[in-house]
Amino acid sequence: MGTREGPHGSYHEDSVEHDHNEGSHPVGDGISHASLDISESRPIFHDRGVSEAESLSPEKAFVHFVKAMLGTGLLSLPLAFKHSGLFLGLILMIIICIVCLHCMRQVVHAAHFVCSRNGRDLIDYANIMRGAVELGPEWLRHKGYFFKQLVNVNMFVSQFGFCCVYLVFMADNLEDFFSTHTSIHLSKGVWMILILIPLLALCSIRRLTVLAPLCMAANAVYICAVAIVLFFFISNLRPVNSLPWFGSIYDLPLFFGTVMFAFEGVAVVMPIENRMREPSAFIAWNGVLNSACFFCLAVFAVTGFYGYLALGDEVKDTATLNLPDTIFYQAIKLMFVGCIMISYPLQFYVPMERVEKWITRKIAHENQTKLVYAVRFGGVLFTFAVAELIPHLALFISLIGAFSGASMALVFPPFIELLVSNAKGELSTFIICKNVVLLCFALLGFTTGTYAALSEIMKTFAS
Repeated sequence: MGTREGPHGSYHEDSVEHDHNEGSHPVGDGISHASLDISESRPIFHDRGVSEAESLSPEKAFVHFVKAMLGTGLLSLPLAFKHSGLFLGLILMIIICIVCLHCMRQVVHAAHFVCSRNGRDLIDYANIMRGAVELGPEWLRHKGYFFKQLVNVNMFVSQFGFCCVYLVFMADNLEDFFSTHTSIHLSKGVWMILILIPLLALCSIRRLTVLAPLCMAANAVYICAVAIVLFFFISNLRPVNSLPWFGSIYDLPLFFGTVMFAFEGVAVVMPIENRMREPSAFIAWNGVLNSACFFCLAVFAVTGFYGYLALGDEVKDTATLNLPDTIFYQAIKLMFVGCIMISYPLQFYVPMERVEKWITRKIAHENQTKLVYAVRFGGVLFTFAVAELIPHLALFISLIGAFSGASMALVFPPFIELLVSNAKGELSTFIICKNVVLLCFALLGFTTGTYAALSEIMKTFAS
C-alpha cells in the first residue's frame, strides 16, 4: 500500500513492503496448513518490538486517522445529500460508515492472522491479499501474486484519481475567486496549466521530510478553514421542510460514489496500525479504529446534512463555491487551494515510490535519476491531461469514490475474510452469508456508482 496522504499528512510504509519474486509462494504452496498452526503461546494481537520514538500512541494514531479521513471529499458531502435527500442521506451515510468500519476490521484481523502464519510483524494491504489467497483453497493459491498486483493497481488508480480531483478542485476555486474579485477571467483549463508550474516543482521533491514543515502548516490552515465553513453552514440554516427528505433512487449511485470518496482515509488503516506498539489498542471495541470512524461519521453527517440544509438545491460541486462573495469567505478558497497544493505531491508520492523501487531494481544506476524525474514529471502531466479531459469535480469525485474507494473499502475485505476463515477452519454458514451480503452491497454500489458517474460524464461531453 505504501503511503496514504490526505491534505493533512503522510504515512510512509517502507518498513512493511515485503515484495516477493513473481511466481514465489511464501505462504501457500509447499507448506501444509498444519505446519502453519499458530502458536497458542503467542496471541495474534501481540505487542510489537517498536521503539517508543517510532511508535504511535493510541492518541496519536487517533489524530492521524482523523486527519487522513477529513479530506477534500468532506466539502462535497452537501452535494451528496442533494442526491439522496436530507434524511435518506443521513441514514445511508450511517449504514455505509458501519459497513466500512466492519470491513476495515476484517482487514486488520486478516493482517494479524497472515503475519502469524508467515512470521512477520508488519504487512501492507497488497500483501494481506496475497497472503490470504495463498492460504486459501488449493486451486487459488498460485494466484497470490496476481491478487496482490490487483490491489496495487487499484491503489495506483486511487492515488492518481485523487491527484486529478485536486487539480480540478484548485482550478475551480481559483477561477471562481479571480472571476469574482478581479478583472482576471481565465478558463478552468488555463488555471490548470498555471497550477502545473508549482506542482512540477513540488513533485520534484523526493523526500517527505522536506515537505513535512509545509504539511504541518497546511494541517493548521485546513482545520481553520473547515471550521469556518461549518460555522457558515450552521449560521444559515433553512427550515427542514424546505428541502426533500428523500431523493430519487436514480441519484443514489452518485451519492454512494461521493460518500465513498469522503472515506478516502481507508488506505491509512494498515500504515497507522503497523506503527502501533500495542495493536490491540487499535482494534478494541473502544480502540482507535472504532473511535476515529464514529468521530468522522459525526463530522461527515454534520457537514452533509447542515451543508445541504444551508445551501439548498443551489449547492455546487464543492461547498467552497457557494461561500458568500465577501473577502473573508472568498479568502477561504485560497486557503483550501494552498492546502491542496501541498497535498498533491503527498498523494503523488505513493505511486512514485513504487515506480522508483522498480527503477532502482531494473535500470542501470547511471540512468536511474534521469528516469525517475522523467516519470515524475510525466505522472504530473498525465493527471493534468485526465483533469482537463474530465473537468467536472463532482462527477470525478463520484467516479473515483465508486470505482477505487468501493474496491479498497468494501469489495476486497469480505473476500479476504472468506479466505482467512477458510484457512482457520472457521468458514461457517453465518460467515459465508454475511460476506456474500457485504460483497453484493459493495458490488451494487461499485457497478451502479461507476456506471452513473461515467454516464453523466459522457452526457457532459455530448452536450
